[in-house]
Amino acid sequence: MGTQFVLHYGVCNYAAVFVYERAVNRKELKKMMYRWLLAFKKPSNKLWINPTLGALFAVLFAFMARLFNIYLPEDILPKIELSTLEGLLDVIASSMLAVSTFSLSIMVSAFSSAASGATPRATELVMGDNNTRIAIASFISAFIYAIVARTALGMEFYGQNGRFVLFVSTILVLVYLIVTLIRWVHTLSQLGRMGNTLNKIHAAAENSLLNYRTQPNMGATWHGNIGQKSVMVEAQSSGYLTHIDMATLQSKAEAQDWHIYIAVRPGELIMPGTVLAMVDKGGEEAADLHNCFVLEVERNYAQDPSWGFIVMSEAAQRALSPAVNDPGTAINVMTRMMRLLVDTKPDEEENKKSYDRLAIKPLDCGDWVRDGFAPLARDGAGILEVGLVMQKVLAGIWKSVPETEVSRAAKEMSALAFKRAEQELGFAPDVDTLRQKHKALFGSVS
Repeated sequence: MGTQFVLHYGVCNYAAVFVYERAVNRKELKKMMYRWLLAFKKPSNKLWINPTLGALFAVLFAFMARLFNIYLPEDILPKIELSTLEGLLDVIASSMLAVSTFSLSIMVSAFSSAASGATPRATELVMGDNNTRIAIASFISAFIYAIVARTALGMEFYGQNGRFVLFVSTILVLVYLIVTLIRWVHTLSQLGRMGNTLNKIHAAAENSLLNYRTQPNMGATWHGNIGQKSVMVEAQSSGYLTHIDMATLQSKAEAQDWHIYIAVRPGELIMPGTVLAMVDKGGEEAADLHNCFVLEVERNYAQDPSWGFIVMSEAAQRALSPAVNDPGTAINVMTRMMRLLVDTKPDEEENKKSYDRLAIKPLDCGDWVRDGFAPLARDGAGILEVGLVMQKVLAGIWKSVPETEVSRAAKEMSALAFKRAEQELGFAPDVDTLRQKHKALFGSVS
């Protein structure tokens, strides 16, 4: 009886440990999958993923013709001369190798142009250009397809049916390559140019701002108070907070009957010991919640609306530098920032996520104006045209944006910009012109 009890106890204990380890492993796997997903979403990583997948597909595509030789009656399909196929595949292999090399060199030049012409922070967005990734992947895949198929032909891998299917497949590959080349030529005419780079920054900033205005609290809907006995979740390393895994925080809060207050926002610079969150009644296990906060060397657009305005402002600052002296680009950027703030509306049709056990620190939306316009008010203070457009743009933001903080920040920035220009403009009539514009738009000179 005692032996049976010990055996039964041992089996139950082993089963409990096994279940616990599986649960822990499942949580770890979920956390790793979230970080892997973020890594795969990075444009710099997408650049090699597409060619890799394309290469694998090309090899499978080349060998699929063999199946028609196995499953169809022998020699039922038309006969294709071996020399015809070899000629087509040789053309594809030689031309695609040259085109791939040329395209990669053009792509690197475009990255360099975006970094030097706009801002290095825009390079990753240029890397994420869909047409570029598809073109590079297509050219490399076609080259691999031709090499594999040509080698298989030399080994008499295909019968008559297989050669016919391979011929049809090769014609389809050629048609696809022609279409891709035409699209690639159109992409090359724009890639790396200032307008194209600004469009990409604008699109990334717009998507981030849209997400914020649709769900300002990132889906957190709890409005309770954290007690004095709350557990602090502290950062273990340093870096910019780029993502918060809200879904995992919610699931852990539900499992442990917690409520969590998130004390930071994506975009903040985090140091070891920085309080990331507070848990109302958590124990030691709450300390592991720091894994739900992703820290990186650089900021990211996804959950950080301010980053888009900072990057756009950097492009305008470079345009205003004495070496470039291009006020038109700075004016273009200011207009784009106004359009972002005024025209981006919440997406009412989006399926909004709701995390009823999470609360989050409110975001100071006025930083969008301060981050975007303060450097331009400083660097463009001595240029009348920049000052006039800035007053118009800030007036539009002041009157039309839904956020009170942004409206107030726009009015304050207009007064600051006028004061800077008043000191830098050396010609009295220019100062009077700017003063009249400011007074007409805002009603008084602060």
